[in-house]
Amino acid sequence: MRLLISHFMNILIIEDEPLTVLGLKQKIKDINPVTTIDTAASVDTAYELATRHSYELVIMDIDIKGKAGAGVVERMKSLHPGTAILVITDLDERTYGLPYMKAGADGFLSKLASSAQFDEAIRAMMVMGKYASVALQQQIIQENQVNRSVRYVNPLMSISERERQVMNHLIAGKSTGEIAAILNINKTTVGTHKMRILKKMQVNSLIKLIEKVTMLS
Repeated sequence: MRLLISHFMNILIIEDEPLTVLGLKQKIKDINPVTTIDTAASVDTAYELATRHSYELVIMDIDIKGKAGAGVVERMKSLHPGTAILVITDLDERTYGLPYMKAGADGFLSKLASSAQFDEAIRAMMVMGKYASVALQQQIIQENQVNRSVRYVNPLMSISERERQVMNHLIAGKSTGEIAAILNINKTTVGTHKMRILKKMQVNSLIKLIEKVTMLS
């Protein structure tokens, strides 16, 4: 026997298919009888309701009149940052899931999902304010892993051989003129290399450069 959720919630459904609205209302009431449910068949109506009321949960179709795209998610979040947003759609989850989650959606569910998945998603959104299918969770994890690997690439790897020579002399305390004489290049070129090195190393001073090189070497 499933446990009911019994805390009061205001919920907004943004959907232009009456049968879908009816089904969502029934599922919501089955899971949590203590709810007030507003409905909007267009984006404009949804905005009007959102400016007059606060909602704990918004369930929105992204393929309705007025096209409830990622910008609608972002605007809803700007109006009510604490509102949980569950996107439902018959569009491909692999293509649209991640972009909508990045736009601020807290959950993404295919309309082709089973009745049990709908129950799971709505319950998760009511309790935790988050939901993603196993496939979308894997996609999010992979995306985060790629971002982490890119973010943590050692910036020293991007320094060219000539820049490394200039950098080593800078760290050793040599002046621009001294480095120019040692490497047989003009002072302007040394200055250009220095600016590139600081930019690549994401620092704004020689002291910070020395600290970062010491840390990463």
